[in-house]
Amino acid sequence: MKKERRRGKIAEELLERFESEWEERKKKEAEELHNALAEVICEHQADIYTLLFVLEMLKFEVLEDKYAKLFGGRVELSEKEPTPITGATTH
Repeated sequence: MKKERRRGKIAEELLERFESEWEERKKKEAEELHNALAEVICEHQADIYTLLFVLEMLKFEVLEDKYAKLFGGRVELSEKEPTPITGATTH
């Protein structure tokens, strides 16, 4: 019984260390990507609207690629044209 508790404690400590190291790696990766993108943005000196538009384009492209990998191509929910949110009425 004591051995099992000891093994559980060791496994828990290893898992906590792994999680901590993984979080640190992700933080460093995010920081490096942020700094690289900030440098490119500063070099181009684009106006705020162009910058936000391009960031949305990049977001769309990344998500579209991920959806294609997850769902095996373009996702179509139905053949009907969706109702835009701005045109929807509440009842």
